[in-house]
Amino acid sequence: MDLILPAIDELPADHRSGFVAVIGRPNVGKSTLFNRVLEQKIAITSPKPQTTRDQVLGIYTTDAMQVIFLDTPGIHEPQHRLGEYMMGVVAETLADADLVLWLVDVNTP
Repeated sequence: MDLILPAIDELPADHRSGFVAVIGRPNVGKSTLFNRVLEQKIAITSPKPQTTRDQVLGIYTTDAMQVIFLDTPGIHEPQHRLGEYMMGVVAETLADADLVLWLVDVNTP
């Protein structure tokens, strides 16, 4: 947030809120980052892939702004109905987002 706050101060007064989608492949740390940014344990974290199965919403508020972070299931090729549902959740989240934070694991090719 230290990198974002100075940029927020330069925005017009009517642009002080927005939606940020946190996306990436399974188990890259989306929910962990989500929890750390919000300084609360909101999203479940686990070493098991596909722990997040639906959108999780968290709100970060300061005097100057309000950012709604949207944690998502990991992006993957669905093999069954649940996987198809989760990829639909990701697509809907992307459609609602003002900004996309794409998280990658630098140790995975």
